[in-house]
Amino acid sequence: MSLADPRQRKAEASGDHEARDLSIFAGLLFLPLGLHLPYFPVWLAARGLTAEEIAAAIATPLIARVIATPLIAAFADKRGVGLAVTACALTVFATYCALRFGSGFALIFAGAVLVSVAMGSMPALADALTLSEIRRAETDGRPPIAYGHIRVWTSIGVLATMLASAAIVEALPGEQIIVALILLSLPSVGAALFAAIRMNRAHLYAGATAGRLTADSARLRLALLTIAAAALIQASHAEVYAFGTIQWRAAGLSPGAIGAAWAVGVGAEILIFLLAARHFRSERSAVPLLLLGAAGAALRWTAMSFAPGAEAVIALQTLHAFSFGATTCGSVLLLGALASPTHRARMQGWLAAAGALSLAAATYGSGWLTARFGDEAYLAMAALAVTGGAIALAAGWLKRGLQITG
Repeated sequence: MSLADPRQRKAEASGDHEARDLSIFAGLLFLPLGLHLPYFPVWLAARGLTAEEIAAAIATPLIARVIATPLIAAFADKRGVGLAVTACALTVFATYCALRFGSGFALIFAGAVLVSVAMGSMPALADALTLSEIRRAETDGRPPIAYGHIRVWTSIGVLATMLASAAIVEALPGEQIIVALILLSLPSVGAALFAAIRMNRAHLYAGATAGRLTADSARLRLALLTIAAAALIQASHAEVYAFGTIQWRAAGLSPGAIGAAWAVGVGAEILIFLLAARHFRSERSAVPLLLLGAAGAALRWTAMSFAPGAEAVIALQTLHAFSFGATTCGSVLLLGALASPTHRARMQGWLAAAGALSLAAATYGSGWLTARFGDEAYLAMAALAVTGGAIALAAGWLKRGLQITG
């Protein structure tokens, strides 16, 4: 046995520990999202908000994220992702508590802004932390960490909450949904503190406040096209995020069927993340994944415009693997390779900010369209996905002339 073997075994053990810590972090951080996504609009309705007011309460805070998320990401690059994500998780918990004990549209609106900014910034921070650990493993010669293997635990955590959502809402219906969100945000705070203590490296690179977003202008142009494509495809989810549960309840779906529909979508994205971790681990797969996401979204929303029944709704939710999962993998992998080492959180922050802006505009539009056209509003979402796919094609053309290394 060579003298290098103990060092190799130590490096492999270190890599296993890092992957385990990242998985725990990802699995717990977004537990509230599994209930917030399908049932926060229901809670808003229980508080007496109209369809237009619900759309405004969901969409307006997204605009705040356009400014706040890049600033939070810049802070994370300078001071540490763990510290930034802990502040966000604590803000979510405190805001849910304020919403539980407060009243009036002004407070609800302000709370929606804070929750949206804090929770909406956390995926970018989590991705930045994961990408930094992936690059660190490569630099240290440790076994590689696949982004999909970490990101899948986020989906598993959200899926677990969604599977329990029917029972949760039955036990805490209507205005009491906010109590369940308070309880679910506690493990999220714990996960963030775990990251701050165990994985927070504030200064990974000298001069973390300097440098450019990418190494050159060609990569910056490719990054901007990638962000635009991903933002539009993700924005096409606005209708189902804001009104899916409400529409399905009006169509006669039981709470169990609604919970199953959301859970199937998350289960499908888990599958695509696992496949990506095994077969699509590098930026070479990024543009095909974006195109797959656009095609899946266009098909999904076109079919939803025909007001399908419960069985069809659940079947169409499997396309979430493409519309969300493939789009997420493609954009994160490519932007992670394009970003300079000192700006990884900021690159993910710009992606999140663009996604928030486009989702806000689409959500505002969905409120107006749904009030007038019902389920046919999904056709506008399909058009957004097709536009995103066209931009992804342009990104693929530009990428052919670039030599990109992770």
